[in-house]
Amino acid sequence: MMNDVKKISSVLCTLFFLIILSGFQVSKGNAADLFEEMSTEDTLYIRGIISSVSLEKMQIAVRPPKSGRIIIRIDPDTILEGVKQIDELAKKQQVKIWYSPAGSANRAVKIKKMMDLGC
Repeated sequence: MMNDVKKISSVLCTLFFLIILSGFQVSKGNAADLFEEMSTEDTLYIRGIISSVSLEKMQIAVRPPKSGRIIIRIDPDTILEGVKQIDELAKKQQVKIWYSPAGSANRAVKIKKMMDLGC
């Protein structure tokens, strides 16, 4: 009888530990979504509205809410999300951009066009 109680308590402790561990893994996943919108050592993050698009120069100008205009250069390695090609980007679209400052140029790593809201 005492052995059965020990076995049951051991199984319950193991299940409890697994449930807690799985909860921490879910929390880490949610945290990763929040940290997506942050700058890192290599990549900077901005959110703003496109103020100009130059297909010839392969660049866009973005105006973040609390600062001046930032010129972002786009190359073939740039990841586009929400659009398939650069020519789908237009003035007054809201975007999130991850970019790498390289000398005098800001090279886009990823551009995410936000959904258009309106009637």
